[in-house]
Amino acid sequence: HGMFKYQHVGEWYIVACQRAARPFDEGEQKRPYPDHYSLAMVLLASKLQEETRKIAKESGRNMWLRVGVHCGPVAGAVVGAHRSFYCLYGDTVNVAA
Repeated sequence: HGMFKYQHVGEWYIVACQRAARPFDEGEQKRPYPDHYSLAMVLLASKLQEETRKIAKESGRNMWLRVGVHCGPVAGAVVGAHRSFYCLYGDTVNVAA
């Protein structure tokens, strides 16, 4: 689906579109936000839900998946002195969560 997982904490993952994956690409950041990014994110969420249902049925276990999708501005920064990682912040992330 062209998305990337940029953070994993405990039981949750945060996935972002390609635009967030290239924060220093001025050409990418200046272009209007492509509609296909939003569609790709929704299709990915749908596929994850479908796979979760399939695994739950096959295993006989209760499983659930919560998905939040939001589109908007974010800020990013490299966090950590010893184990550095790239993190996204902002209301867009909070609303999706």
